[in-house]
Amino acid sequence: MSRRDFLVFEVGAAKFAMPLSLVEEVVPAGQITPVPDAPGFFLGLSAVRGKVMGVVDASLRYGIGPSLNSHFVVCRVRGNLTAIAVDRPVVAGAVPVRDLSPEATEEKRNEAKIDASFVVAGFELLEDIEGLEIDTGVTFLEIRPDLFVTTEMALRTGEG
Repeated sequence: MSRRDFLVFEVGAAKFAMPLSLVEEVVPAGQITPVPDAPGFFLGLSAVRGKVMGVVDASLRYGIGPSLNSHFVVCRVRGNLTAIAVDRPVVAGAVPVRDLSPEATEEKRNEAKIDASFVVAGFELLEDIEGLEIDTGVTFLEIRPDLFVTTEMALRTGEG
């Protein structure tokens, strides 16, 4: 068992995580202003605590399909604040985890139906009760946040 600083969140039926060091905050989803000619997964612009930022739909970016998008994960993507629309946060902090085998990670990725380029690793969330490691049965994939924005989008906005 090890501890990793993660934000674990849901998109559809799948669970994903990103390093907590990249996360600014998680807020209820706000109003989004569409941007003409943007890729389908780029929902538009939204103001979060007075800062205007792009909003990426995680479910559409991963190719999972439409989802609730009830929360924004405000995080650093290619060096800029970006709001990632997700269904809900699950847990954040130094969470106890066990690494999934490469085979189990691949199986989880196939279940989630996302491209392998998004995935860093797979983990099982554990519960640590007085030093005892308890299996929760909750598994998730660590993702690469920089891939929420395409290289083409980054170059168009000067972020690349």
